[in-house]
Amino acid sequence: MNMLIAPPSNAQVDGIDPHWRALFRGDFYAASTSAGHLQTRMGKTMHFGPLRVQRPFFPEGTDLLHMYLLHPPGGLVGGDQLVIDVHAHDQAKVLVTTPSAGKLYRNETELDQVQQVSIKVGHDSAVEYLPQENIIFNGAKGVLNTQVQISGAGLFIGWEITCLGRPEGDALFTEGTLKQTLSVYHDDALLFIDRFNLDALSGVLTSKVGLQDYSAFATFVINRDIESAVMQQLLDLQSECNRASDHLLMGVTQKNGILIIRALAHRAEPIRNQFESIWQLLRPAVYDRNACTPRIWNT
Repeated sequence: MNMLIAPPSNAQVDGIDPHWRALFRGDFYAASTSAGHLQTRMGKTMHFGPLRVQRPFFPEGTDLLHMYLLHPPGGLVGGDQLVIDVHAHDQAKVLVTTPSAGKLYRNETELDQVQQVSIKVGHDSAVEYLPQENIIFNGAKGVLNTQVQISGAGLFIGWEITCLGRPEGDALFTEGTLKQTLSVYHDDALLFIDRFNLDALSGVLTSKVGLQDYSAFATFVINRDIESAVMQQLLDLQSECNRASDHLLMGVTQKNGILIIRALAHRAEPIRNQFESIWQLLRPAVYDRNACTPRIWNT
């Protein structure tokens, strides 16, 4: 199931390959302190190319580590590959986010722009993967793969937000392709998979069974069954969104062992704001922790 891209060879590093490969691979462990409390620590890490992490933050206590992924170039061009591999071992708790939107720029080559994310959630551990949106520029050829593997009583809370083009600047997505996959496994059994294969010229952008002229779309998943009272709050919020206007459309689905929330909007910001509100609602219900907003979101 693991489809991680290998780091470049020495020949590529020496300049034969002009494209940027970037990788971050990190292991997170829970260790007991002298006072008998659990502390999440960053263990072995591997960096390659322009992908780094800031020092760990502990705004909620030492048992839960906040990690900010930094990609200084800010975006991918043709042939670039970005690999993120996060492994939270048993009882470790990690929140992963990014300081800014990812970007896939116009691509004049025959090579795709690839981002591969692999997240492993150990027994009794928790990973919250809450990145900023990915902006797919007009003419991009993007491949976005995210794979989550959960063991035992592990908890995954995550979202992916995608914006086609730059609507604010009238730079619409009229040409280009995007292949996007989000898959979630629990104890090696497939729990959820979402595949989206888009060609800007195919008509899916305007189709009533496609994106319906919306340029931003997103999926939010949690591998838990939600209690009825909280679920009713979500359904009320869904009705409110869909009744108010075409500013934001939302759909909520509870399947066996996983909650799926989808959203459509004309821009990424309304989705991001709505998802943050939903995260604040759901986090205490599934995690027994109040939401603690990463401070990078406020800068």
